[in-house]
Amino acid sequence: MKVFAVLASAAISFAATAQSFPAGDAPLDKITGQPGFTGIFHSWGFIGDSLSSGEHESRNADGTIGYHDLYEYSWGQRICQATGAKGDNYSQGGETASGWIEHFWNNPNNGNNNIDAKVSPKQGYIIALGVNDFNRGDKAGNPDVDINLSDFTKNADTFAGNYGGIIQRVKSIQPEAKIFVVTTPRDGQDRKEFNGVIRKMADIFSNVYVIDLEKYAPDYSEGSDIRQNYYMGGHLSAAGYLLTSWIMMDYIDWIVRHNMDDFRQVAFIGTGLKY
Repeated sequence: MKVFAVLASAAISFAATAQSFPAGDAPLDKITGQPGFTGIFHSWGFIGDSLSSGEHESRNADGTIGYHDLYEYSWGQRICQATGAKGDNYSQGGETASGWIEHFWNNPNNGNNNIDAKVSPKQGYIIALGVNDFNRGDKAGNPDVDINLSDFTKNADTFAGNYGGIIQRVKSIQPEAKIFVVTTPRDGQDRKEFNGVIRKMADIFSNVYVIDLEKYAPDYSEGSDIRQNYYMGGHLSAAGYLLTSWIMMDYIDWIVRHNMDDFRQVAFIGTGLKY
């Protein structure tokens, strides 16, 4: 049986990989294409690499591959379109956790018009990094050791230290922001150590929530339904980015529904108001 089944209602369902939730209540039991409670956020920052940037591949006449960050096709902008929110892509092809700090924070110099992540604090952030860090052989590190909670400039130069440093920098401009960290899905590569680092962020920092694609998303390996139907080369197609926005929205909706008190004051983030 295929992992994905496209139903007449346009919802997509598949068997969850974890068994700790009642039937119908695990993250991503069904992909609805609806925003749900993701719509409570009015501003977003999307921190990531090519897959957060709507990157598409082209084939040149000489057979070489062209790579194009088409931000308007990114899953982040699709979320904004679906919810009426405004969002900025702090992302570009090839990005890593350490590179992001330099390219989007310290000295903004990036492929998205040199956008500066410090300028416009958001209510919510989604961080989707790790693939390029793993691919280039960066050390995963240990979040308990590599993150200096008092001074992020003293974090270790590991994936853990830099990823934690991104969260710390975001918190320095928007302390109450809700931050969603995304594990990389199963695709035939063993990124368990890196995904473990990402999950640990929710234990170390407040207002951080895990979108665990490794556990709950479908298989992205070569030959899978996802690869056959939603990819164009090594990156997603337009349909693939739209599907990813549905996955993100359904997962965020699930997180909010299971933590309603945490999200009660989302409208007050960055305003100084409290209830």
